[in-house]
Amino acid sequence: MKRIQKILQINYFLNLIIVLLWIVLNENDVFNIVGSAHENTNSDFLSASIMEVITICFIPVSLRLFKFGAIRQAIKDDKTPLLNTFFAYSLVRLEMLLMPMLVNAVLYYVFMNVAFGYMAIILFLSTLFIFPTQERCEQEYNTIIQS
Repeated sequence: MKRIQKILQINYFLNLIIVLLWIVLNENDVFNIVGSAHENTNSDFLSASIMEVITICFIPVSLRLFKFGAIRQAIKDDKTPLLNTFFAYSLVRLEMLLMPMLVNAVLYYVFMNVAFGYMAIILFLSTLFIFPTQERCEQEYNTIIQS
């Protein structure tokens, strides 16, 4: 379990570092892309609509991923000592919030549309509910096994 927790935390912090690095580089105008697609309103609207749907759908699904019966059963059926199924679903759960956060951060600087910034912030705050601590990993796994 310690191995799973460490990998998940490394993944979590690596994604946050990438997003923060992207923000710092764009605030200092390193890539010179800030607002480059601001005039393209069709792409802006389409991107915003897609990311809003993804954000609205991924947050509740990721927060309740281990409540789904098929996923619980797959984790229960996994008898490997490395708990590969639990690790895979934990990683998917984390990435369901971190990847859209990164995409929203990128799109914020491309379109300079604050909706992307707000969605990235909301996704970041949602990750705090599933932050991979040792206790949380063990508690979630034990809850699944006992049900």
